[in-house]
Amino acid sequence: MSLRRTAAAVVLSLSLVGTGAVTSSGPASAAAPSDRAAGKGCVSKAEYRKIKKGMTIAKVKRITGTNGKQVSKTALPGGKFVVGRAYKVCTSKKGGVGIAFTNQTGPYKVASKAAAWR
Repeated sequence: MSLRRTAAAVVLSLSLVGTGAVTSSGPASAAAPSDRAAGKGCVSKAEYRKIKKGMTIAKVKRITGTNGKQVSKTALPGGKFVVGRAYKVCTSKKGGVGIAFTNQTGPYKVASKAAAWR
């Protein structure tokens, strides 16, 4: 299993353990992807730090400049789902970022995140 998939699996398992209601962390600015990361389809450390619990998939894409890759989708009781997405990191080919999104109410929102910067 690749490191990106492993990171996404870790995030997904963490989110399944703590699937409490996802609350927005307030208004957050969605800055443009950093110059270094722009066009590469990867996530920089600065972009990763901007991703907060409660952000939508679209807002994460605006920050990072990439959709990543959906690696899992798990059904929860009540018709809700947790979606795991894996992203490349800009620091190396071995690292990865995993973000779990859940649709507790409405659109999918960040429930948890993890990164390996190797």
